[in-house]
Amino acid sequence: MRFEEENSVRSYAVAPGAQLMVDAMPSSRGVAIGLWFPVGSAYEREGELGLSHFVEHMVFKGAGERNAVELSRAIDRVGGYLNAFTERETVCLHCLIPAEHAGLALGALLDMAYRPRFDEIEFEREKGVIANEIMAAEDDLEEAAQDEFFAMSYAGHPASRRIAGRVADIRNASFQRLEAFHDERFARGPITISVAGAVRPDEVAETLASSVPASRRERASAAFDPGPVPFSRSRRMVKAPGSQVYMFTGLPVDQSVSEDDFWRLSAASSAYGESMSSRLFMRLREDRGLCYSVSSAFSLSRLAGLWGVSSSTTPTQLPAFVEAYAEEAGSLFRDGLTATETSEAVSRMRGLLELASDDPEYRMKRLARQYMFDGRVETMLETMARLTERGPLSANDVNELVRTTLDPGKESVLLYGKLGTRALRAGSEVFGAVAGEPLDSNGDEEA
Repeated sequence: MRFEEENSVRSYAVAPGAQLMVDAMPSSRGVAIGLWFPVGSAYEREGELGLSHFVEHMVFKGAGERNAVELSRAIDRVGGYLNAFTERETVCLHCLIPAEHAGLALGALLDMAYRPRFDEIEFEREKGVIANEIMAAEDDLEEAAQDEFFAMSYAGHPASRRIAGRVADIRNASFQRLEAFHDERFARGPITISVAGAVRPDEVAETLASSVPASRRERASAAFDPGPVPFSRSRRMVKAPGSQVYMFTGLPVDQSVSEDDFWRLSAASSAYGESMSSRLFMRLREDRGLCYSVSSAFSLSRLAGLWGVSSSTTPTQLPAFVEAYAEEAGSLFRDGLTATETSEAVSRMRGLLELASDDPEYRMKRLARQYMFDGRVETMLETMARLTERGPLSANDVNELVRTTLDPGKESVLLYGKLGTRALRAGSEVFGAVAGEPLDSNGDEEA
């Protein structure tokens, strides 16, 4: 097993509230570095809505000794890739770069995190950029439907909010509030640093220990806790402009599930709807032609766990589509997977992990997400050892969990888009869904 030469993850506490994990890949030619902050739309207080995503934008306006152009050129000219993303629970600044330039990438990322060149004129200009981004997402029916699904399933909790906020939130944001938010949540808040690639772990730790600003080391603040996410079973139909109807379903998954159960649910999702040979794809698309794409997904985080299915179809086909979906969901819950389906799902996951193991960026992100979930990490070799039918992923073990976890009678369902009389009737008859107005609205008259 070629993982054996790389079968170690080194962990370091480089400063108060700052944890480093390094996954050394001696045979790699590149290095991926990620700075992860427990900040996002689910961790914003009233008056801070949209600021996590706004900070993500502003740190690219210049940092340390470099202005915006110099920051981008420093990475671009050596073939690196500098980017960032904001989720409901995380903001990540990350870079993939040739191994010989790892120090350049680490320095640039630390400058962005701790020495951004915030400027009020740039701040006001960026409001228009973000407003355009939000409106573009609203025009994307699939993305708008997903936001609506979270708004109804996590109603009353900050996790129900849009990641980027609303246009009104952005237009009303103040520069002083942004600076204070960055200082508390980024400059002095907890941080997880993950590195994967051709590096020497001890050298990375030494560099970080001396590079994290003294003010950060002396005044680290605790993470803001929004509290547990209550899952609200809801079945709704919402009309929206467009030519299709999007369906999102979701079932809550307890975050306390064991590591083995995590992989059992992953195997079930793989067999059910994550590939071209999956049950949903073959029966709803290939056998009956009811949709272009259909997929299942399973995710687990500090705030919530969710199993769900997403797809879209035409209003004309919706009655047949929802009946076919309900039939498949019921069959999975009652009868589980066949031994062949389970075996092929486990084999598929092993193959995907083998391929992904060559990718430093994948391993960097995997490392951080594991640690941020429960403070533990598992090497690639340890994970591969789990992915075997002779271990915890037998068909019997997977199906036992399916029968106790994936009851379609408990799932939330959203139908979103072009809903005529026949489509509304089908949603009501099959799911007991009720037509209503959007819960997730922009809140801005011009939008």
